[in-house]
Order: sequence, then structure tokens, then C-alpha cells
Amino acid sequence: MKFFYAIPVFVLLGVLFHVAGAEVYVPDKEYAGYFDHDGIYAVYGSVKNTESQPVIARVQVTVNNGNETFSESRILPVIYSLRDMPFKFTFPQITSGSPTLQNPAVSFIPTNSSPLNIEINYDRTLVKYPDGHLTGYITNTGDYIVHNINIYALVHDRNNKYLDEVENTWTIPSLGPENKTEFAMYPDPTVAKQVYYYSCFIPGTDSSVEMSTPWKDKPFYFSVLSIVYFTNQKFDENSNSISFDAANPWQIPYYANFMFPEGSSSGNFEVSIDGSKIKPLISIDNDTKSWHVAFNVDYGQHKVTISGFDPDYVPNADEYFYLNAKSALVAWAGLSAFTISDSKLLDVLGIHGQYIPPWVKNTVGFMVYNNLPADDVISEMKYLKQAGVIK
Repeated sequence: MKFFYAIPVFVLLGVLFHVAGAEVYVPDKEYAGYFDHDGIYAVYGSVKNTESQPVIARVQVTVNNGNETFSESRILPVIYSLRDMPFKFTFPQITSGSPTLQNPAVSFIPTNSSPLNIEINYDRTLVKYPDGHLTGYITNTGDYIVHNINIYALVHDRNNKYLDEVENTWTIPSLGPENKTEFAMYPDPTVAKQVYYYSCFIPGTDSSVEMSTPWKDKPFYFSVLSIVYFTNQKFDENSNSISFDAANPWQIPYYANFMFPEGSSSGNFEVSIDGSKIKPLISIDNDTKSWHVAFNVDYGQHKVTISGFDPDYVPNADEYFYLNAKSALVAWAGLSAFTISDSKLLDVLGIHGQYIPPWVKNTVGFMVYNNLPADDVISEMKYLKQAGVIK
């Protein structure tokens, strides 16, 4: 899942990560920039983890262009021992000139995350096409459901030069044990004709954990992104709050980012740790229609309470409330590991209705396999609603 914060959550992380040495780094030959098909400067690379345990890494990319300097940072999915994690940044502010890349800054924190049992099927189903794009399948070889899966890879030309970092064109919302599903990757059109092969296929997730607690005799679903362990969640209808037992096993503070359905609150959240109020960062994610409540948790065992929920809210029994528009379209069209109903898709897209003609799914398939924007399909659905076809 991708987040767009009104207030940068990464402000919390400045003191949490330590600077990487030679053990977690970006190799020089896997770090470069170019102007993409839309004329926007893009920077790609790959972080290599030679540590003996998984890490969560933050990479910061800085670009000089004339007298201006631009810098972006991002926390990457968990990088397992002796593995790489590709990344790509775009700088919409840079559309001309002669940009100069500075050395990337990488910092990391060790984690005890279990291996992600998602494997690429290296067989005849992994196909690169003449236009440079690639399709293949992944399989869940574990014994639990994995949510929000992305596949990352680097592409090369015939001379083994790195050309670009690519990701699957749609996030795979869910994949159950022993199930497999298809993915597709499209390089930027600027370099597509030069693509000779793909390497470094890496499955990753945003490491968020789905949670629930009874509220009004219904399950209230939400999620948290953190390596702090939160257990024994309980909703108190008298104070409209959720309490947790929190355990941070690391010798430093670490952040927690809770994501709650948009309708569950007006945003006036309050957080207390061991009875003392703290000031969280609160923002709204318009893509996933969820509130983000982020704060630090110190080392050790704590009692955490989050209040500010709307007493009139009725929990939605549909656990996939966090779907964004594109993943919802993919699931509804039967191109994912699970499906959702017509009414649920329309709810995610903000369209009032209960029925969509089955033939509209062909449009979604065209969107996926031709790498078209989800907004094109949404616009079509809004037109069909106005015309009375969607009811």
C-alpha cells in the first residue's frame, strides 16, 4: 500500500535509524537517473542487505539541478538477509536541465520479520514480450494469507547495463496459502525498446498488520504499520477508545502508524501511553479512505490508548475497507486472489449503486494488461452511472 501524508510521518523517524555502513548500501552500478516518458526526472537503484538478519531501510535521494536541490526519502519494504530491494523516485519539479545525483543516504534498523513466503515462478509462464513488458506468476508457499503484495525488479539492456526499476502494475491485495496469481511489469516507454532481461525479482509488502476488535457486536477492522507488537486490543464504548498492550523489543523508540476507516472518526484522535497524553501526527489518506495516527513508542512494555472515535459509527463487516481504487477494480474483475461485490467496488470508488454490468470487467482487464490509469475506468463507470447502466 502507498501513503500520502498531510504531515510527513518520516519526521518521526529521524532519530530512529542508524546510518548504514558497508553492510546495507546502494551499489554504484545500480544507481542512476533519467528523464522518463513524461519528461520527469526519475532515479532508480537497489539497496543491498549483506547483514545476517532482515532490516528495514530508509533511502534518501538528493538531486542538484542548477542552483536548486531536491531531496526525497522513503522507507522500503523489509529487506531480508543477502537480498536486494529495488526503489525508484520521481522528481516532478525537474523536467529540464542537467540533474546531478548525489550519493544516496541509507540508514536502517534490524528487524525480526519472518521471511515472506512468496516465490516467483521461474518457469515458462515468466515471459518477456517484444515491447519490453513482462508477465509471470507468484505462489504463496507459506501457511498464512499475505496482503498487499508488490513485486520489484531491475531491467537491463543487452550489455547488462541497468535501465530502470519496475514494479507490478497493480498491488495484489491478498494471496492465500498454496495459491498463485499473475503479475505484470511495464518499464518506462523511454527505455522499453532497450530491455533485454529482468533481474532481482523481489516480493515485498508494506509490513502492515490487519487487526480487529469487537465494537457494537461487529468486528471493527483497522491496520498498523510498525515493528512494535500490539496485542490484546479492546474497544471501550464508554470512552470510544481502543486500548492495546504494546511491546517494543528494540533499544530505541520506534514509530507506529495506525490506519482507521475514514468514517470511524472526524480526526480528533488522542493518544496516551501509560496514562500520559502524547501528540500524534494525524492525517487523511484520500486514496485508501483511511485516517493515519502515527506516534513513537519507547523501548519496553506499555499500555496504549487511542480515543476519538465517532460513537455513531457502525463498523463495516467488509475487511477489505483499505482497498484503493485500482486494487479494488482488479479484485472485482476476478484478477486477484479474492473478489469483491459490485456494491463494495462502487463504495470504494465513491459511486452510489448496487449493480454493474459484467461486461465492464473487460475494461478492467484492458486497464491491467495495457497499463492504463485506473482513473480512465472510474470515469467510464461514472458515465455509466449517469446513463443509468450502473444501478
